[in-house]
Amino acid sequence: MSTEAQGLHVTNLSAGYGRVPVVFDVSFSVAPGEMVAMVGRNGAGKTTSLAAMAGLRYGPVGGTVSLDGQDLTGATSDRIVRAGLKLVPEGRRLFRDMSVLENLRLGAFLRRREGRRAVDADVERVYDLFPALATARNRTVSSLSGGQQQMVAVGQALMTSPRFLALDEPTAGLAPTLIDTMYESFIALADQGIGLLIVDQNIERVLESTRRYYVVDSGRVVVEGPCDVGALDQVVKIVLGSERQREETLDRL
Repeated sequence: MSTEAQGLHVTNLSAGYGRVPVVFDVSFSVAPGEMVAMVGRNGAGKTTSLAAMAGLRYGPVGGTVSLDGQDLTGATSDRIVRAGLKLVPEGRRLFRDMSVLENLRLGAFLRRREGRRAVDADVERVYDLFPALATARNRTVSSLSGGQQQMVAVGQALMTSPRFLALDEPTAGLAPTLIDTMYESFIALADQGIGLLIVDQNIERVLESTRRYYVVDSGRVVVEGPCDVGALDQVVKIVLGSERQREETLDRL
């Protein structure tokens, strides 16, 4: 496989809901072991881009999705997961009346033919990443704090043995110390070779931790670049500027 073919590549993606277009011509990529940020104001098209890429909602109506050279354009969500790409959606979407351990094991549903030993080994890897879950393994998810529930959501995704993770608002509503914990875990996963695409409203923190960024506005990538010294000022100026422009437009309607 050529170096260029390796990684997650989304090219000229367009998607929407029914006849309503939301995303137009969006392109981005993530290399193995790379952390990449996708930022923008609310309603810019970030979540729709991730959902379409992952085979959820109505999926892409245009463009291509490939993973390590494998064409996943229009593939079902389970095939995309089997190929190595897993989305952790905003809102966690866990089985709240089931235990932490049961939720983690459910994450390995598509791997059930591998046997209990392989699944249990990956459960232990999740506990190594999030020690708080080892202590709470028999507690119901509904009894956990928001931060612990987010750990379960990420852990459940890891049980699919992904090579790439897409995380939609993984730190929303979390206390600063828990945000630190989550980003430390993301860095550890990247060090293991997993590529991560992170959508986060906490622009400063996500740019501080990632290598590159994409800014999405009105369903398009309007700028991209390395997360260097000047990135934060540039990105904040674009995001806040587009939000003010949107508010002014709504005021005139």
